[in-house]
Amino acid sequence: MLKCMQTKSPLMAVLGLVCALVASCAAPDPVGQVLAVSKDDDRVLELLRTLCEEHAPRLTGSRKADEACEWTRAQFESYGLEARLETWGMAPARFDRGPSYGRIVGDPALELDFLTASWTVGTPGVVRGPAVLEPKDEAAVAALVATRGAEPFRGAWIVRTAERLEPKWLRHLDGLYDAQAAAGVLRAGARSGLLVMSGDMQAKSRGKRPAIRVRFDQHEELQARVTRGETVELEFLIDNRFEDGPVPCANVVADLIGTEFPHEYVLVQGHLDTWDGAQGAQDNGSGVATTMEAARVLAKSGVRPRRTIRFVLYTGEEQGLYGSQGYVRDHADELEHISVVLNHDGGGTYLEGLDATYAMLPDMEPLAERLRALDPVRGFALREVEGLRNSGDSDHAPFVGAGVPAFFWKQSERDYEFVHHTQHDTFANVPYDEVRHSAKIVAAAAIYFANLDHKLDRTDMKPLPRRSMGVSLSESCQVERVTKDSRAAVAGLQVGDRVLSVDGQSVAARNALTDLVQQLSARQRFLVERAGVQVELTMDWTSDPDESERAARQARRAAWLAARGKRD
Repeated sequence: MLKCMQTKSPLMAVLGLVCALVASCAAPDPVGQVLAVSKDDDRVLELLRTLCEEHAPRLTGSRKADEACEWTRAQFESYGLEARLETWGMAPARFDRGPSYGRIVGDPALELDFLTASWTVGTPGVVRGPAVLEPKDEAAVAALVATRGAEPFRGAWIVRTAERLEPKWLRHLDGLYDAQAAAGVLRAGARSGLLVMSGDMQAKSRGKRPAIRVRFDQHEELQARVTRGETVELEFLIDNRFEDGPVPCANVVADLIGTEFPHEYVLVQGHLDTWDGAQGAQDNGSGVATTMEAARVLAKSGVRPRRTIRFVLYTGEEQGLYGSQGYVRDHADELEHISVVLNHDGGGTYLEGLDATYAMLPDMEPLAERLRALDPVRGFALREVEGLRNSGDSDHAPFVGAGVPAFFWKQSERDYEFVHHTQHDTFANVPYDEVRHSAKIVAAAAIYFANLDHKLDRTDMKPLPRRSMGVSLSESCQVERVTKDSRAAVAGLQVGDRVLSVDGQSVAARNALTDLVQQLSARQRFLVERAGVQVELTMDWTSDPDESERAARQARRAAWLAARGKRD
């Protein structure tokens, strides 16, 4: 070991600098070590492809979901982690999809792109029958009887139009369909061509006949042909399989044990379950793959985290965050020991930022700098927020609700609507390079937070209720509605007013206005345009019970900034 002595001689001064450089170079850089492994040995797409092609779809409570849980658990174990399944609850029944197809028979034939809701009935084998336009009134029913006989719906596929029918009439038709054993009902999917998946795991009824959503353009063609009086025959095989429950449902949990603080945790997570009309490649195969790849890379790097890094893959997310709620319930005694939860569930686009409170910024800014350096073009941004909210309909929310710092990675969600819960959520539609980049970010962030000297600061993490004006605003800040006795009503704001500024700060968009209302003092000066005349009003929240705490927080934040030589 080289030791350097303090001296004023030029030679020794140079040697001192050399020693400092050597010491700096020799200092461990866990983030750098992990990123080096990730760069040289990148397998995230291999994991995602296997997940999509061999273990999909992964509907909660299905056999494929169970197989995926076992496969991911085994993968974690192969990396050298302690892995297990933790049951969070029961599904009322097991539901699996077998083979399915649908088509217009004859000339011209047409293979149909369609889906049925999860946990609903399919067909008893191959069912062929005529297409019949759904009648809108008794006269239409009488016309069908005249042309098709006394039971016009027997064995028929009912083609529902876009015309809105009264619920009472639809109930009457359902009775006719039951009595005459109609084959099923077809309706149009979204005009965009997307077939959006859904289903109710807790539903007491599975339905009496298939309820089929057909791709919009194909449904339009089918409806047009039937309306013209053409004889159209349809054939469907929909092998929807049920098995009475209860069916145990589990999360996959794997630990890379910490060396100094083994009972403190950094959670890296995503949800393993999917809807079952596609592969679930981006919702949430991408989040699963980056979580697994982070575990693999961290284990391979040989870097030992100071805290335990726990990797969790949930099921039941799509049905109501059941898996993560179960985790929070079953690990209640550990919640105070969790430093950070990192939740990836925003699709395949790259991870581009995080929200943070003022008290979290000192610990998170060095990480953000490292992540920005990975790709200056993609970048990485921290956004200061007044508190972490348990919104977002993903598995970070139960943790935030329990007071744990849990983050939903910021992503552009570019083109996400095209794949989200639709037939297009397949491996072929994944932005591969962006998922690779995200895997590096997840691994780097995991080891960074695990090796901090302390847990992330929770000071003022819980947000206060937002100030309410009691108005509805257009995007251009024009008042469309004023709630009686609201702050806006007391201030004199009227329908038709357009807000120009708040405390002298101009606003042109609704989001900018609502943000200012939260940030400024409790008593604010509004300048509005009313019938071509500018009017000044005062909006006052000073009597609200939360304002004293809001002022105290603002003072704490100001003191925190001043102590670091910063200002807004």
